[in-house]
Amino acid sequence: MKTTSRIIALAVAVVINAAALAALHTAMVQGTEQALAANAEAEHVVVSAERTPGDLAHSNCPAPKAL
Repeated sequence: MKTTSRIIALAVAVVINAAALAALHTAMVQGTEQALAANAEAEHVVVSAERTPGDLAHSNCPAPKAL
């Protein structure tokens, strides 16, 4: 009876450790994916419009005149 109890306790301990390792692995994978997503570089924006004349651009500017 003593040996059977020890084998059952060992099996329970192994199952608990396996579940803990699986949870840790999942958490680490999610953390890695979040870190990679945070480090992703933004795509470059390419503007392909014609250039507006200087006086028209300044007259449409909503900012107050600083100079």
